[in-house]
Amino acid sequence: MRAPHRLFTASRYTPDMTTPSQPGNPATSTLHLLRHWAGVALSAIPLLVLSAILLDVWRDPLAWDNGRWVPYGVGLLLIEFLILHSGAFLGSLMSPEIPLRQRLKAAAGFVAMYGLMVWGMAMAVNSPSLLWIFAGVTLSRVAAIITLAPDGREAMMARAGIGTMIYLLVVAGTIFIPIPEWGITHSVVADVMPNRGSGLWETDPHRAIAGAAVYFFLLGVAEVVVFGKRPQTSPATVR
Repeated sequence: MRAPHRLFTASRYTPDMTTPSQPGNPATSTLHLLRHWAGVALSAIPLLVLSAILLDVWRDPLAWDNGRWVPYGVGLLLIEFLILHSGAFLGSLMSPEIPLRQRLKAAAGFVAMYGLMVWGMAMAVNSPSLLWIFAGVTLSRVAAIITLAPDGREAMMARAGIGTMIYLLVVAGTIFIPIPEWGITHSVVADVMPNRGSGLWETDPHRAIAGAAVYFFLLGVAEVVVFGKRPQTSPATVR
């Protein structure tokens, strides 16, 4: 089976790492540049890895927990709808006026709430190890709350907007575009989802798996292309 703090104290300086008395401090600039790209990687890599896993599940579903990833992948795409709606909640936690401890508590509640739903799903398909994948994706999304990037609130709202747009396009694609079964044939579905319902993603789970692979891939690309650009802000005032 293949399963897979804010780190710095409040800064008085701008993201381009200049100080009022020492413009263009190279050491500080390098530190913040590393912090920026570490955040990008922390956000993008779990999404891209999950996309690759789902793509391989589509190709060879029985190689992943004896097919249990098929119903899990379908459920993951459904749960993503709920997570997208949490964008406004997460954005509200990005306010610099909110103390770190309070942000940590709220982020922990967020992870616990959605983690409980995924735990129930993982138990239903008898694959507890799938929780690790969800944990990686979810923790990457709350990382911005903890590290509190200067433009974090706006970025979180932007992520929710872009994610919703991609999600709606992907869902429409799974409904209207012909998608090949690949390895998720009807005989495989009968074995791994014997008690499935009559919904489209339940009768043809390959549509949801393919859609989820595309969705998480596009989210990962957006993290690099859209949010990976180093923010340009005006000089900050000392608090």
